[in-house]
Amino acid sequence: MNFSRTIATLLISIFISFNSSLGQNSNPSPFKLDFTKEAILLGSGAAAGVTALLILSNLDPLTIEQIDALNPDDVNSFDRSFIGPLSEDRLGDVLLSGSYLLPLVFLAVDDTRKDFWNLALMYGEVVLINAAITGIVKGTVTRIRPFTYDDNSPIGDKTDVNARVSFYSGHTSITASISFFTARVFSEYLTDNTAKIFIWSAAAIYPAVIAFSRVDSHWHFPTDVIAGYIAGAAIGYLIPELHKSNKVNNISIQPSGNFHNPMLSIQIKF
Repeated sequence: MNFSRTIATLLISIFISFNSSLGQNSNPSPFKLDFTKEAILLGSGAAAGVTALLILSNLDPLTIEQIDALNPDDVNSFDRSFIGPLSEDRLGDVLLSGSYLLPLVFLAVDDTRKDFWNLALMYGEVVLINAAITGIVKGTVTRIRPFTYDDNSPIGDKTDVNARVSFYSGHTSITASISFFTARVFSEYLTDNTAKIFIWSAAAIYPAVIAFSRVDSHWHFPTDVIAGYIAGAAIGYLIPELHKSNKVNNISIQPSGNFHNPMLSIQIKF
């Protein structure tokens, strides 16, 4: 597939760009873990995850009568035109699986490799919190997938409980959270602005491709993938932001210029 080769070439180019732009230095890590903060994030994520599982496990599939009563006119005009027969989304599934491996690129570069276990914990928080929120939203909204409105879609898929969890797109939110997390982390280590542009471009394109594939295969409405993209990207961006270390050069200690009254002055930049 020409599009797949294009994406692969772009990813290789990006890797070469940021690998050459990262210098070996003794600067402190740009991210710092804190026991209380991690306990709150992991504990909240776990509690939300259990809640999501309970909500989803209590969903009932649509009955034949409910499916027959579905009317495409009940769908908003923006999404309605994307109703169609279900098709297998191989591209979306492959890219979703591949997204879980994206943070492994941290092992390929010296500066990120030395912080790998801290970054791995942050990555775990991203995946846990995103999955929990996505599950809660899906189980609470219970929006019917677009293929369910189509007469040519298999009845077995329509009567599966999975047909009731269209909003919002989990494929899109997962890949957006991971790709934006990876880009946000590398932004703190990169010194080359061109490499940063490549990184953020890839982070934006990757989940967008999956979003398109999910709509094209009629697993999701456009508003499903838009919401999933925004939610996932926000989580992937904010978790590293919460862990940023205070810059060492924000605090400077300098001797006073007054010879008769020597003292040290402390300057703090906010």
